[in-house]
Amino acid sequence: MRAKWLLLWLAAATLYAAPRDPFQPPPKSRCEPPAALTGWRLQGVLGRAPRLRAWLTSPQGDIVKIAAADRLPLPGWRLSAMAPRSLTLTAGSGCAPQFVTLSLKGSAYVQDDTLTAGESLARARPGH
Repeated sequence: MRAKWLLLWLAAATLYAAPRDPFQPPPKSRCEPPAALTGWRLQGVLGRAPRLRAWLTSPQGDIVKIAAADRLPLPGWRLSAMAPRSLTLTAGSGCAPQFVTLSLKGSAYVQDDTLTAGESLARARPGH
């Protein structure tokens, strides 16, 4: 009796598993990665620990302000951590999770230029 059930189960399994055409691309998986964050930049983070707000710049130049509880305008991504100089975005729903950390450039006390009062801009930047 056991042999009959095993044979019936194997027959059903072979009928269910249809052969795949090797010349056709494989079917798309349900686990597609979200849109890439190419071109997104962290412009700044303001506030203190529980109430941090961040400013992001999109590839089109739009400025997006976000807080910890806000929804991101990036489909498939969510804000997982925000620090005074960086934020971490996580993507993945059932897939292998992806993490992207956007950080500010330089240190906290870096200045763009050292222009002193009374000095002309042309003299401060030779060649411009």
